[in-house]
Amino acid sequence: MLDSMCVRKDYKLPNHLRGRSIHSKVIPTVCNLKNMLNKLVKVNGDFSQLKQWEKRSYKAYNIDEIKSEILSSCDSEWVEIIRKHILSKRPSDFGASCIDIYLVAYVVHTHGVGKDTFFKYILDNNISDKEGSAQAIWQVGKGDGVYLGILNNDGSVKDRSFIEKWIG
Repeated sequence: MLDSMCVRKDYKLPNHLRGRSIHSKVIPTVCNLKNMLNKLVKVNGDFSQLKQWEKRSYKAYNIDEIKSEILSSCDSEWVEIIRKHILSKRPSDFGASCIDIYLVAYVVHTHGVGKDTFFKYILDNNISDKEGSAQAIWQVGKGDGVYLGILNNDGSVKDRSFIEKWIG
């Protein structure tokens, strides 16, 4: 079945990710994954030299477990390293920035495309009562999802296979 945007809607996305609620512990941040990885390499992996928002992104993706692999690889390999890492762990092992990707995909898939639709979902579901927070969640979730090849620029699912494995 196709919707009016020609996006396949014949599969369901649950409002949880293998037991992790997509509505709780969604903490907005302004740092995207790519920028954090670039900074991490620039400071030779010294976590203490990261800014507070970069540290939140670092922790959200549980980078400690793959830091040596990131530091010893070229930036063109980072996407695949992170994707494998995400699929190798439980969603509860990751923080908000990582889960924001799925939240964006879920809202776009179940409620429709667009930042306004996403903002409405965030406010209506008491994830946050601030538009600035909704903007940060959208920006990081969509941006990181696009960087990792999981989402399209409109927030819709690009890599259905990845999402299906992640839902598990």
